[in-house]
Amino acid sequence: MLLRPVIPSLILCGTLMGISSAFAQLSPAPPSQTFNPFGVDNPVLQRARNWARQAAERANGGLSRYRAEESMFGPASQSPFVENGDGSFTFRFLGGPPAAPPTIESIVTVNPDSANPMIRIDYNGPIQAQGATSPSRMAPVDPMPAPEPPNPNTW
Repeated sequence: MLLRPVIPSLILCGTLMGISSAFAQLSPAPPSQTFNPFGVDNPVLQRARNWARQAAERANGGLSRYRAEESMFGPASQSPFVENGDGSFTFRFLGGPPAAPPTIESIVTVNPDSANPMIRIDYNGPIQAQGATSPSRMAPVDPMPAPEPPNPNTW
């Protein structure tokens, strides 16, 4: 007779202990080593990366004839770029015919500032020896007129 009032208490206690241990296992992951205030990716760098890739696509005959390397499609922070210190970025990447090994090297400098956008193709040609034309050692090129930045509303 004494066990009847104790049994519901034991069941309730066991249930609560099971739930609390389940929540303890769902502790949040430790914060990453590098803090990114933009969340997923830096939107300014992402815009600059997209403009650089699109400039190379246009210069090489469009998407039916040219594809940039994979790093120009993933997270912008993992693309091959140099921050120039004046708000612009220089991207150096390979590309070529779709589903074929790369044959073209492109070096494109982009200023993604919406007040003064600039896209300049510094080099677009056969793949050069590694380090032969790193962006910091290139001779200045007269900027060509910047194409209009892509308008996502027209796609």
